[in-house]
Order: sequence, then structure tokens, then C-alpha cells
Amino acid sequence: MRLLIRITLGYFLVGALVVTVFRDSPVVLLAELVRKLPASMNLFLEIAWWVVPVSASMVLFVPRREMLERLTRAAVAVFACVALFLTFTMVKATLPYVQSFWADPILGRIDRALHFGHDPWELTHRFSAWIDPDWANTIYMNWWVAPAMFLPVLLFLFDGDEVRSSRFIRLYAVAWLVLGNAIALSLLSVGPVYYDRLLGGQEFAGLAVALEQSGIASSATGNIQVRLWDAYVSGAQQAGSGISAFPSVHIAMITVMALYLAERSRFLVPFSVGLVAVYLFLSVYLGWHYAIDGYASILLMLGAWAWLKRRDAARPRETMPIAVPAE
Repeated sequence: MRLLIRITLGYFLVGALVVTVFRDSPVVLLAELVRKLPASMNLFLEIAWWVVPVSASMVLFVPRREMLERLTRAAVAVFACVALFLTFTMVKATLPYVQSFWADPILGRIDRALHFGHDPWELTHRFSAWIDPDWANTIYMNWWVAPAMFLPVLLFLFDGDEVRSSRFIRLYAVAWLVLGNAIALSLLSVGPVYYDRLLGGQEFAGLAVALEQSGIASSATGNIQVRLWDAYVSGAQQAGSGISAFPSVHIAMITVMALYLAERSRFLVPFSVGLVAVYLFLSVYLGWHYAIDGYASILLMLGAWAWLKRRDAARPRETMPIAVPAE
């Protein structure tokens, strides 16, 4: 628990500094973040309601004292996760004030080079006849958001292994803070769906047509894409706002979830691989990301996980003292 609180407080302080330096009305933005915190439990219950009955069923298997401790830690974690997410939103929306979007042409060229001259979105839309846009949005957004935002809460509730939980809280922080802010700033990009709006021209005109023909443009995904662009143009600060393509936090967090499932059971490895593949496909199909965004996120998170795993394995384990017989 202390680890999550330290990460959240440290991130908030750094985020507040960034906003103070680069935004015109930092006090207003920070006050808005604080104002939204009391509603954090409502947000959790709205998007992760299923955790409540599952937690209640644990009373049958977990001792009461331990269950109360888990619930207390989870409740604190809800507020910490929402504070972290709101800070992330604030910092992400500030990135274009630090430097301009510049990396899209490079990322687009890398994508074509990796896929033998084809734009990856073209390859994914060959399957559009078999993909329902509403289901695509449900899988990509609705099923992702609760575990992605509240992974520490789920760890405190359902995982009694503190070493593993701490490892995945660190991975959670790497995905949101390091990939989502630090690395995103180094290669600031808007992604294929916004490419032509940002740079002009017709580079991704075919994608716009494909999104329209597949029904994505008129679906919930299309509405979100319009809202995010409007928020960027107007400079509005909204929960979940901010545009950044490389690397993909979506794919980073689904990779974290997949690694967690694989650690819990080797029988879940095929499912975990399939999970990452589905989200990687949808990230390109829905127009959000270049394929390289997802590839980089997967490799970075695998590297972070491997390093943390080795570090945890190398730590000396506590041993019982050896009894020495009295002389």
C-alpha cells in the first residue's frame, strides 16, 4: 500500500510542477483535479461494479480479519488510482504545451517499412465485414478500463502474494507514467485517426473512408475520437482527455494484465497471448494507433517485467534462525 501511495503522491507533485510551468491556469486545473476526487468511489462502482459481489463471495474463503484488511487497502487504493488517473489526464493534456506533435510522419514511415509497404490499418480493415463496431468498442474500451485503471485495487483484494503484487504495481506505474508520459513526450504523436487533421493533406484519407464504411466513425469510438480532438483544439481539461499515440498505454496495460494472468497459471498463457493480439489488432483497426505503438509497448513492458522478475528473484529470502544447542 505504501508503494502505491508513494507513487501517486510523487506523480502528483511532478505533474503539478509540469502543469505550473507549462499551462496558463495551473491553479484552476489542479483545483479541478482535487474537486473530482470525492467522486472516485462512484467512478469505481460505475465501471467495476462486478468487483463488489466477487469480493463478497470471498468471505467464504478468507478469514474475517484478513478480509477486512484487504477491503481497507482496496478502498484506499481506489482513491489513489483515481488520483493517479486524473493526474495522468492532466499531464497528458499538457504534453503538447511542452513540445509540438512532431513524430507522426516518422511513425507512419516505420509502420509501412515493417509491413512491406502497407499501412497496417489497411490490413486490419480487410476483416471489417466480420467485425461489429459496437462490439469492437466494448472490447477495446469497456472491458479494458476497469482492470487498467484499478489494477492495484484488484491486487489488494484478490492476491495474497505481496512480492507479486508489488511487482505488478510497479509495472502499472511504468505503463501509465513512464510510457504514457515520459516516452510519449519524446515521440509526441497524434496517431493515424488525427494525422490529416494535424498535418493537413490526404495521407490517411483512406483510413477516414474505412472508418466511415465500417461504422466505426458513427459508433461510440467515433464519438470519443471527435470529443478528444475538440478538447485538444479548445484546450479543455476533461477526464480522459489528452491525445498521444506512441507508445500505446492501452497495449502496455493489456500486456501487464496478460503477464499477470500468465504468472498466476501457465495454462492461461495461450489466453494471455490471444488477449494482447486482439487488443493490438483493435488499436490499429479503430484508428487510434500505428502498429509500432503497440509493438514498442509490448517490448518495453516485457523488458520491465523481466527486469523486475529477476530483481525479485535475486533478493535474499528471510530464513528461520538456526537453533544452537546449549553447551
